[in-house]
Amino acid sequence: MAEEAKAYVPPKVWKHKPGPGIWGKLNQPTAGPRSEKELPRGKHAIQLYSMATPNGIKAGIFLEELYEAYGLEYDAWLIHIAQGQQFTSGFVKVNPNSKIPALLVYDLTDEKKPPVRVFESASILLYIAENFDKDNKFLPKDPQGRIETISWLFWQIGSSPYLGGGGFGAFFGAKQKVEFAIDKYALEVKRQFDVLERVLAGKDGSKGGPFLLGEQYTIADICIWAWYGRKILDIESDQAVFLDLKAYPHVLAWAKKIAERPAVVRGQRVNKVWGPESEQVVERHSAADFTKTKSKEEEPAKK
Repeated sequence: MAEEAKAYVPPKVWKHKPGPGIWGKLNQPTAGPRSEKELPRGKHAIQLYSMATPNGIKAGIFLEELYEAYGLEYDAWLIHIAQGQQFTSGFVKVNPNSKIPALLVYDLTDEKKPPVRVFESASILLYIAENFDKDNKFLPKDPQGRIETISWLFWQIGSSPYLGGGGFGAFFGAKQKVEFAIDKYALEVKRQFDVLERVLAGKDGSKGGPFLLGEQYTIADICIWAWYGRKILDIESDQAVFLDLKAYPHVLAWAKKIAERPAVVRGQRVNKVWGPESEQVVERHSAADFTKTKSKEEEPAKK
């Protein structure tokens, strides 16, 4: 008979023990810079520092939507989080929390004026919308539509940790399965998908699809799609099957509709350094970068 796993008994005072692999070495219970390096700067007012993770793609997608809508250009620089670049002195000055994405916005008419720093993905979407979406295409001008959009932004920030690496994703993928933890987070993730399903179906006082606010596609759709839309599109994955995500047809239709947008396709490529080379745009400085072939110098270091 296999020996049962020994129950964990927490010590009186917790002490950090480095975990296995890259993340085990990078994750520490302290903040602040670990190396000295300033961030690069391009020629545009908007400087994005990011990587194509679910949180990282939000800014890239929205900026590509604004490029389509207004011709807005920007610079996007890779912050390779697996290499610890989020802990450089330059990045920590932009985001003391050392998480991507982060943004610097310069006033090109006054070089003496310090740039505006913006961190946390939902804050970045809101700031960009308020300052660069002049026709309110992605953030409604009317008070009700505006606060509804912002409410959904906050909903995603508060909800997605249950879905991602801090919740269900971590426990479901762990070598040692903990039934209580998996059940707890699976229940909450399914409840969240049902929230989206009912809203997109027009229930509970909502307008119904195709988007969260009805006919208008907003930064709330971008923010939530990055986590929930991409998760349900991978409908045959082990996690999707376990959660029975096919039970949410309105969410799936919403996710597919957003995935077809050209700006969404491009935005997912910004600061991406894995997968097929045709899907990678390691740095983005103009729209022409989407048609370039990655050079050998841009290849990520293999370790």
